[in-house]
Amino acid sequence: MRDRGKAILGRLRSVAKVWPGSVRLLICAMSLWATALAAPGPWALVAVPVLVGLGFLCLRRHHHLGVLLIVFACLFTVQTTMLSAAHGTGEVTDVDGIVVGHSQPGGSGWSRLTVLTSSGITEVLSPSVPPAGSHISMRTEALDDVRLSNADPTILRAPNSLWQWRGDLRMQLRHESLASGHSGGALLPGLVVGDTEPQDAQMKDDMRVVSLTHISAVSGSNVTIVSLGAGLLAGLCRAGPRTRVAVGVLTCVGYVFVVGFEPSAIRAAGMAIAVALVFLRGGGISPVAVMSSTVCILLSLVPVLASSVGFVLSVVSTAAIMFVVPIILRRLSLRLSMVPAIVISALIVPLVAQLACTPVLVAIDPRIGLWSVAANALAAPAVLPATILGFLSLVCAGIGLVGVPGLLWCAQLPAWLGSLCAWWIVAVAKVCAGLPGAALDWPKPPWGTLAALGLLILLAAGLWLLVRRKLWGVPVVVLCICLTALNIVVGRTKPPADDWLVMICDVGQGSATLINLGDDRGLVIDTGEDPKPVDVCLDEGRIENVDLAISHFDADHSAGYAGTTWSRTLHRLWVSANVVGSDEVRDIVEDTGAEVVPTTRGRTLDAGGARIEVLWPPPQTVQERGSAAESGEVRNEDSLVLRVEQEGLSYLVPGDIGEDEQFIVAQSLEPVDVLIAPHHGSSDLSEDFFTAAGARLGVISVGENSYGHPTPRAQRAFGPVPVLRTDLCGTVAVYADAQYSTGRHCESVSE
Repeated sequence: MRDRGKAILGRLRSVAKVWPGSVRLLICAMSLWATALAAPGPWALVAVPVLVGLGFLCLRRHHHLGVLLIVFACLFTVQTTMLSAAHGTGEVTDVDGIVVGHSQPGGSGWSRLTVLTSSGITEVLSPSVPPAGSHISMRTEALDDVRLSNADPTILRAPNSLWQWRGDLRMQLRHESLASGHSGGALLPGLVVGDTEPQDAQMKDDMRVVSLTHISAVSGSNVTIVSLGAGLLAGLCRAGPRTRVAVGVLTCVGYVFVVGFEPSAIRAAGMAIAVALVFLRGGGISPVAVMSSTVCILLSLVPVLASSVGFVLSVVSTAAIMFVVPIILRRLSLRLSMVPAIVISALIVPLVAQLACTPVLVAIDPRIGLWSVAANALAAPAVLPATILGFLSLVCAGIGLVGVPGLLWCAQLPAWLGSLCAWWIVAVAKVCAGLPGAALDWPKPPWGTLAALGLLILLAAGLWLLVRRKLWGVPVVVLCICLTALNIVVGRTKPPADDWLVMICDVGQGSATLINLGDDRGLVIDTGEDPKPVDVCLDEGRIENVDLAISHFDADHSAGYAGTTWSRTLHRLWVSANVVGSDEVRDIVEDTGAEVVPTTRGRTLDAGGARIEVLWPPPQTVQERGSAAESGEVRNEDSLVLRVEQEGLSYLVPGDIGEDEQFIVAQSLEPVDVLIAPHHGSSDLSEDFFTAAGARLGVISVGENSYGHPTPRAQRAFGPVPVLRTDLCGTVAVYADAQYSTGRHCESVSE
């Protein structure tokens, strides 16, 4: 073992001697990544003169070390300056610049603007999105690694003609794609220019489940296809290596301008340029040096990428494709000489990229999909033609928009054909996401991540032995498969028994309660913020026909309503009579076609044998409704409070009511078997309410949050009864006589 260790160390030393520049750049990239994650303030610049001085002292005897220190000091200076400019001061300050990119609005309605200022690029969370290219001014304050503006940006100057052309070009591609009339038309604008607005929530979730999210928006592969295609086209015109690289890089820059200069697009462009340099240069260049240089430049100019999961995935997948794929291809091409190289590449590239990214993916979402590799392999052949056809439509439309006759019409055919290719990708994602084992539970980080990394290393070792015709590879691969299955079985979520009556769904920091009405019917009270968890909960409960009750329209109670309609029928929408005419109710009705059922305090409803009493809120006067509509404020005190009796089990679903409302409800409240904590266990509570409920079981619907939910006071208020938290126990299913089961093994907080 000692001799083998010495041999490995000697080999590393020989590699460092043969490729000193590559090793130097690799160390520099890793160091810059670490400093970007640490995000030091301007005070860290005092170390720069020391590093430069040490570098010059080392130049004579240790030349490579000296160069490394000097290069790192220069890049570190740029990185620290950009970080300071992006974060600004801790005080409230004005951000004045040009909007060069933005994210799609999230569930809260806020977007992340990328603003080019005189001091660099700044990321600002904004309640609205001005047109790209607008010169704006915003009053902002510091929020973690970005700035926050509570007011809409002030537009000082409208976009110039170039930016207007860009906006028209993006809208033209969307229009031509959606004209195809199928789901591929919604995917193509995202795949080509990052316009994901036409994609619905189910499409996005299907793509996420089978690890095709990188296709739903512009990624490094799309930019690589465009830049490599332009460079290869220049090569067909007998251009030399430098000209090919120049054409590829310039095409990449122009393409990113159309996509937008947000960090994700800059990251994709960086990876694309790295690949283009390696393949268009035609040899004589080290892939390690190119990758390391790209990472150094990106992390110096856009340090926020260091904490971006997309950046990590891009680096990992690109490195795996550049270093691992050629070795495997050479081996397999010799063994499988009858199989075309392009077929082998189509199978190997997604497999290697998917396996390399698995430890990172399970750190984001502790699930593993059995069909992810198959989905990537099936979708991969359609990505190339979809991207090329979409880009061709973009070029035709761009030239047509400047006045060349006929080209706007010519843009329709490639957009239609590209949408057809994109339809195949959507169909693959939908079918694979619906197969058993598409999303299997995996242990949570950090142990889940370490387990995935260890299993990946074990699998790589086994496959390497098999490629070298070593029989030891078979038991190693079998052991890897067995350990993977063991991790899945240990970490899996337990489904409820068939006789469940009510389920308090694990939807993160939010609320969703599912009542079993029999015959595959259910009543969902609130949905959480994300559509996927409530969809999973309905699947676990085997519910096909749904009624929906929304207690109030906070995002963590209502924004995930789309998940109740995925492969199901939503029949009725129950809301307080006080909000029947609100914009939120109209939006849900227009989206789902549900029938609105207004409820008022004192009303008793019968649904499939469940007796539901509406305990809160009282009806508002016309004047109160008008003032609430004008303010647009969502108030917790207006939450629906429902008491349900079903087959001898009684339970209370109290929304987000606070101390005053709880005290009023407590005066006439009959005891219940199960009490769901109001407002996720907030300290805004009345002990009288918990005492009047007299519950035998307490449940707190809560997830990761910065509010301190659930508070110790809320947990103590239940008294000496079992109290289950969904963040610890998963989904809680309750049966007759207040018996319960949980999705994950846990202890009640009262024990």
